[in-house]
This record gives sequence, structure tokens and C-alpha cells, in this order.
Amino acid sequence: MATWKYFAATAVLGLVWVSSAIAGGLQSTQYINVDGLSRQYLIYLPVDFSEDENMPVMMWHHGGGGTANGGIYEADFRSLADSERFIAVYAQAYPDVLEGCTCWGYEEPGGYENGNWEIDLAYTSAVIDDLVDSFNANRSRIYAGGYSMGGSYVWDLACNKSDEIAAVAPVAASMYQWTLDLCDSAASTAICHILGTNDFYAPYDGGWVPSAAEQHTYWVDKNDSEPTPEVVNLGGGVTRYTWAEQAESCHAVQHFKRQGGGHDVPSFAVSVIWEFVSRHELDGVTDCIETECSGDLNGDDAVGVDDLLGVIAGWGGPNGDVDGNGTTTVDDLLLVISEWGNTCP
Repeated sequence: MATWKYFAATAVLGLVWVSSAIAGGLQSTQYINVDGLSRQYLIYLPVDFSEDENMPVMMWHHGGGGTANGGIYEADFRSLADSERFIAVYAQAYPDVLEGCTCWGYEEPGGYENGNWEIDLAYTSAVIDDLVDSFNANRSRIYAGGYSMGGSYVWDLACNKSDEIAAVAPVAASMYQWTLDLCDSAASTAICHILGTNDFYAPYDGGWVPSAAEQHTYWVDKNDSEPTPEVVNLGGGVTRYTWAEQAESCHAVQHFKRQGGGHDVPSFAVSVIWEFVSRHELDGVTDCIETECSGDLNGDDAVGVDDLLGVIAGWGGPNGDVDGNGTTTVDDLLLVISEWGNTCP
């Protein structure tokens, strides 16, 4: 892969200082050691954060050559994190051995690579572990989005970390051909893909990467989603395609086609990404998954005080919903009480 393919895709943002108290929550940089390398990520904890909420996580991966701080200006999830109750994380790439670029890893089997692919996969798992251990994040609801080269890496996560990532949202990026070729062993993963028809980095009709249609067909088949999409014209040259989940797999695929759109993150991306990914957990769309443990909100195979606290913390929103209607109400509270003390086999 030629150098221009990722440097031309770089978000020209630089290292920008960001306040630690924007949107009402708390923002900080977390440092972790991953196989001897000092790595970091930016975390935003929503206003009135409590570990008792067992929050989902939205991870964003910046464009090639960018920074975690710069990723905020690509896709700012912080205000939405406050209202929808999730943790926003901005991952930070590591300087590669090829040119010292903060570029997410890629590795064509027997071919071109930048030396970061394995260390970045290890980094992603380490970040997830740290979020669970330090902030009681919901391990079954980890979502990964990214722009440009960060989006390309997110496609790799769908194929190589499907046991840890519940849904991915690549923007202005397509799968590498070698990623597509080697993805068959991955589990079903929810996909939300945003791409413009005039994106030079990720040609819509294919070229050095597979076409958008080829990628969507692949994931609809892998996820056993509805074969025929719902098509909605949203205006402004944007068309939404949704291949809904089916009971056999419970994983959906969604695509936003930007007619004439270029290589950028559109203003609507943050809201539509969260609306789509937040419906999923590792096993699929929450109200599609069969369960024998009604009332078990936190996934520990028992109904008890933590589930009750989760319902209370999620009141009025989606995060305490145990009856599958998308909103936390008195019905969820009554369901937890009625199932109190039950355990899953």
C-alpha cells in the first residue's frame, strides 16, 4: 500500500489541547503498558458517572497520522455520552516502524506492512480490559468506530476481535482486500458503514479496496441479516440502507451512502452511529437474543441488586432496559423484582 494512501487520508488536526470538563463530564488521559510499550487513550466519563451503571463504550480511532485529541474533532461523542449514558474513548495510535507515523497497523500477508498490526490488536484488547477493570465498563457492549485509516483498522477489528467488539462503525474507509479475504473465521459483528461516492481513499466502486457493495454483501451473508435492505432517502444526497437482524443471528448491517460525498466525517455520523451500534451487544440486538434469565441486566447470569441499581441508573433511557422495549421504565423495575434471586442455567 503506497504511502499516500494513508497520509493523504490524515486528518489535519495536530495535537490540540482539550479541556477536561467539556459537556459536563470528566475527560482524562489513561496510560497503560501493553507488552512493554507505553500506550495511552483519552477517556470521557459522562456527567454524574457511576461505576454502578456498567456503561457501554464507544471507542473512536483517529485518521492516519492523527491523535486521540484530534479524534474528538472528527467525531465528538461527549454530549451524547452525557445524555445516552456511555463512556467515550479516543484511542491513540503508536508511531510505526516504517515512517514514525501515528498510523494504525496493517499487515498484508506476505506483503506490505507498517509493523503496528499485532501491537495495535494487543492494544485494543488491553484498552478494553482497562475500561472493564478501572471503570466497570460493560464488556458485552464495546463499540469501535473510526475515520479514514482508523476506519480501516476498525474493519480489521471486526474480523480479528469479533469476540470483544459488538459493533463497528468505519467512516470514509473500506476493508483492505486481505482483511476481507481472511475474515471468514470471525463471528457475526454488527456493521454501520458511512462512505461517500467521491472518497478518494476508499473508492466507492472499488479499486485497491473492495467495493462498498462487495463489503455489504459479505457482511449481510456473514451476519445472516435480512437479504433485502430497507432503503430510506434522508435528503442531502444521503441514502440509508438497513439489512435488519434476523432471529437466527440477531446482527444487522447498515450503510449510509453519501452521493458526491468526499473523504470526511459527516455531521450526522455521531448520532446515527450511536443509534445503530447501541442496539447491539456481542450476541446481537438485545431484544432479539433469546435468554432464560429475564431481569439479568448486567450479564452475570443472576438477578439481584446490581440489576436493580442498573435499572434505576438507566431510568428514562435505554441502558436499564431489561424488557426489550428500548426505554427504562417501571416495567423494567417490576421485571427485576419479579425475577429476583433467579439464576441462569
